[in-house]
Amino acid sequence: MRAEALALGLTALLCAGASAGDLGRTVTFGSAGDLSFSASAARGTSAPGVVYDSGDSDPIGQAWDTVLLQGELPDASVTFQAARAGSSNWVTLETHRTPDGRFWAKGRLSLSSGPVRLRALAASGAPAGTTAVYGVTVFASSAKEAAAAPGPAVPPRGPQDPSAPRPLVHGRAEWGAVAPTQPWAPDPLPWRVTLHHSDGRYTRTLAESEAEARFIQDFHIHGRGWIDIAYHYLVDPEGNILEGRPEGVLGAHTLGNNEGNIGIVLLGTYHPPVNDKPTQVQLDAVAALGRYLVRRYGIDPRMLKGHRDYKATDCPGDWAYAKLDYLRLAFAGVPASASAARRSHGAPRASFVWRGVPSWDGVRR
Repeated sequence: MRAEALALGLTALLCAGASAGDLGRTVTFGSAGDLSFSASAARGTSAPGVVYDSGDSDPIGQAWDTVLLQGELPDASVTFQAARAGSSNWVTLETHRTPDGRFWAKGRLSLSSGPVRLRALAASGAPAGTTAVYGVTVFASSAKEAAAAPGPAVPPRGPQDPSAPRPLVHGRAEWGAVAPTQPWAPDPLPWRVTLHHSDGRYTRTLAESEAEARFIQDFHIHGRGWIDIAYHYLVDPEGNILEGRPEGVLGAHTLGNNEGNIGIVLLGTYHPPVNDKPTQVQLDAVAALGRYLVRRYGIDPRMLKGHRDYKATDCPGDWAYAKLDYLRLAFAGVPASASAARRSHGAPRASFVWRGVPSWDGVRR
């Protein structure tokens, strides 16, 4: 459980998507985008059994009929309800909870725009343990995972090396992935990479990461309605790399920009107020994966982006986003000492020649 959460914490962070293939609108409650409360306070309500009432969310301009949340739920007796602002028509969310307490909950209301309101109920008294909701998303149930769409022009490639060695990756079978609900769409020649964070559990062992991968896949398939886990790779704080969707198939991680795009997600929440921080072994694993992708597909290292470079979102979090320049240099094989020199005040920039393409000085374009 997260120490910073109180008896029941609600966190509405900003890494969810905005439509099919990157589904939904992130819900925030107040300018801070975060709410925490003590269950004993029963804030905002006197209804029997209600231990939390969020009040109205910030405005939601798009039409939605489905609310989806995910987090940690140690007390299985806690249930969630949702209603539209100003309505007393509460809908109980269907909750899916793993034995270790990871959960997602989903409910359907009538299709309309406007704020949402949430509340939590406990069977008797204050709930046991600490419950935390990491993210809340709303979307229209008609939205489905998008097929491949024409993307921007593909930049010049370097040489492609099909024999490029891939770092150790724990495959889908190893972590217990289920088959996709429909055949994957082919996307055989990636030319860009996008970094995300999971906005979820910060795992500390390979076993925890495998369990989190199973949770994310279930959440994406049955919660969001996608055909599979959205990302191609998951990287945990211990430097373990897990396979999501196979390379060569279309991901569902970056709205309108999934074509030719390898999605890499860091397990954890690398943004305020949680502020998980990327570990060096985690960054090393991403760098090794990036060097393999650059060599295998001829990807320009400058085409490593953060999710927020494509849309209004906090993803991959401030702490991870700040590492992108470092990772671009690492993707290109620039030694760590040269990268450090480039970042030193007054020091000359480290430059390199990327496989026959004119020299790049490491500055974002």
